[in-house]
Amino acid sequence: MPRLANNEHCTGCMCCTDSCKQGAINIIEDKNGLWYPMIDEQKCINCLLCEKRCQEICNGISLQRNPISYYTPLTAWNKNNDQRSLSTSGGVFAALASIILGKGGVVCGATIANNRVKHIFVSSLKELPRIQGVKYIQSNLQGIYQQVRTYLEAQQVVLFTGTPCQIAALYSYLGKKRNKANLYTAEVICHGVVSNLILDKHLEYNHAEQIISFRTKSLGWGKDTYTTVIKNGKKVTLENRHKNFFYHAFTSDTVTRPSCYQCRYATIERVADLTMGDYWGSKQSQTEINRGISLLIVNNIHGQQLVERCTNLHTETTNWDLCLPRNPRLYCDKHECKNISITTHLHFLFAYTPRFIVKNIAGPRITKRSFLAYLRAIYVIKRKKIIDRRVEVELKQTLKRLKNENEKSRNINIPPFH
Repeated sequence: MPRLANNEHCTGCMCCTDSCKQGAINIIEDKNGLWYPMIDEQKCINCLLCEKRCQEICNGISLQRNPISYYTPLTAWNKNNDQRSLSTSGGVFAALASIILGKGGVVCGATIANNRVKHIFVSSLKELPRIQGVKYIQSNLQGIYQQVRTYLEAQQVVLFTGTPCQIAALYSYLGKKRNKANLYTAEVICHGVVSNLILDKHLEYNHAEQIISFRTKSLGWGKDTYTTVIKNGKKVTLENRHKNFFYHAFTSDTVTRPSCYQCRYATIERVADLTMGDYWGSKQSQTEINRGISLLIVNNIHGQQLVERCTNLHTETTNWDLCLPRNPRLYCDKHECKNISITTHLHFLFAYTPRFIVKNIAGPRITKRSFLAYLRAIYVIKRKKIIDRRVEVELKQTLKRLKNENEKSRNINIPPFH
């Protein structure tokens, strides 16, 4: 039988399901709200193809990374204000997608469906809003890698966006058959994905039926309101982030997927053609900041060619010193947070612990209502201070390394970014 990654190391990329030609691998959601593969022993022919690809993705070593000397960090935003307003930050993804769709290509991204997230393909600008905006729970990619290969074999241009491990999974699945000319990849700066069970409980606590979006800019970027839901048949935005259970759980790092704590892709060596995220720390005008600013990192010449074709994308070269400090997942994992994680105990906690205690444990806040929750919050805060110190060390080392690589790049022929 194939030996796939255990629950601690499985990224949930679902490459194994698409790799199996016998349909012997199914994805199930466990009692803690996480997706894992399950092998049907009667269908499995023991070809071990799923095991090979799983090892490539989970160890993150054998997959080729982009040379650091090429990286170009950019301040970026979409010139189309409608697309920018629908985006979580500066609307870079929508600008890139518009170019691909305008040339008759397809774009693959994540959408919300039935209070879960899944990847879909869109082929027109009218459909694009479905895959705009950030999603903080894991996306279901069953069948997606197969469809990407089908499009590429038909000589169609594809833009695939997802987390770094999903990009790595796509590359592993395509292997030598990957059509580099027609495939563009853009990864998001990933903080880690939260258990689906947290979203379910968030909706339950707020008496809501459906999640519409995870983050909006109705108060301006950086003053984000969180989680727009359907409540009693009406669209409601839960604006008070201090009372937002999902927001606190997500930012606490206590309910993240186990593999995310030791992410193999939270390093400065990126896998995708482009890297996108919020540009916290931007020095742009307050007007532009309120509309949303993106950080866009061009990782190779393929990505550069796509960006240079985006006439509706405003870009300015920026400094690593400004864009890295508030995006630590670009260069540092968070393995110390495993000590404060309760992800594998969520089912038990929600089943047997009073709601007000669970809410303060899953999203730690100092409260006097529960002595247990109070001690938990103090412990988490102390652990996070230790983590912050390591992030500072990693940041200094990364900036020094980037500086050295940039000096080396002056001696090699790298085309300048226009």
